[in-house]
This record gives sequence, C-alpha cells and structure tokens, in this order.
Amino acid sequence: NYSHIGFSEHNPSISKHSKEQIYNLIKSRNNEIDHILSSIKSIRVLKLLEVDILPSGGLAIDDKSLSLLDFTIVSVHSVFSMDKANMTQRVIKGLSHPKTKVLAHPTGRILNQRPGYELDWGKIFKFCKDNNKALEINAWPTRLDLSDQVIRQAVDLNVKMIVNTDSHSSYQMENMKYGVAMARRGWAQKNDILNTLEYNDFMKWLRR
Repeated sequence: NYSHIGFSEHNPSISKHSKEQIYNLIKSRNNEIDHILSSIKSIRVLKLLEVDILPSGGLAIDDKSLSLLDFTIVSVHSVFSMDKANMTQRVIKGLSHPKTKVLAHPTGRILNQRPGYELDWGKIFKFCKDNNKALEINAWPTRLDLSDQVIRQAVDLNVKMIVNTDSHSSYQMENMKYGVAMARRGWAQKNDILNTLEYNDFMKWLRR
C-alpha cells in the first residue's frame, strides 16, 4: 500500500571497487529499476543510496556516481570514537553535499551493544533546519535511532524527520510500525514526518 518508495542500498565498498566500477554498479542498478518499473505503473521509485560519511566528513563515493541518484542518505559506519565536536563537524560536512538530504541512524546506537556517539544536537538541528535536511528515525528493532527524547526536541524545533525501515529484505518493511511507534513516543505528528507526504509534495521538499 505504498505509493512511492526509495531503494537505498549501502554504497559499494570503496576498498574493493574503483570509482569507475562503483559508477557502473549504480548505473546497472538504476537500469534494472527502470526495467522493472516499465511494467509496473502503480508505484514510484526513488533511486537513492546510503553513503558512508568518512572520518574527514567527505562522502565515500564521488560526484559522478552521486549524479546518478535522486538524492542520498548519509551515515556513519566507522571510527565511532571521535569526540563530540569532531563528530558533529564530520556529520555536518557530510550533510553539506547538495545531493545529501537525510542523516541515517543519527547516533549510531545499537541497543544493548553500542551506546552511540555524541553529537551537538543544537548545531545539528540548526543545520538541518537552515539547509532543508532531515533526520532519520530508524525502525530497525535494535536501533530505534533517533531516541524519543531527541525526536521530541526535533519536533519542538520544527526539524523534519523520515521514518525508515532499514529493510534488507521485503518482509522487513514490517519494521515500519516500530519507527512509527518511536515517532509517536517523541510526540511527532504527521506534518513532522516527510514520508507521510504525497509523492508530488515530497518531491517539492526534495527540490527546495
């Protein structure tokens, strides 16, 4: 019952692929999506990627590959030990790329395994609001990241969020209910969550 979805696989490994190989992998993926959609008219698909923010704040793939995407989600998957100031700077630099629209699992926490890194939320919220970026509420049961407390702060400051299932298989799209529950715990309402928008309205937000 979705009208539109985004495919946002992790970026290909930069240690195992050249820049040209990464470009060709993404191009091939996009062609496969177009082929599938040529016979399915009931749903729209956004061509996305979840791209690593490197410790320097740069993105793991280059602009040529990013040009193949409607937009990119960015996230931290390495070097979690950075202090609050440097991690905040890293995240903001990653969010600064014009193709970047969403920060995924923003604290990096894994429940009962990893507490997550620290961010200066005042700076993150201000940057997102000033630059039309969104924070993910990750619905994966061992992440549930953002926390309800941070969601409430985002709501109070009118910072937009997106609920993402983090699905790696189609059946995992059922995770959506956990993300919705976290949004409700943080007092979020429909107008706080961007993927409640109709497709055309979402695209207007994307192009702002």
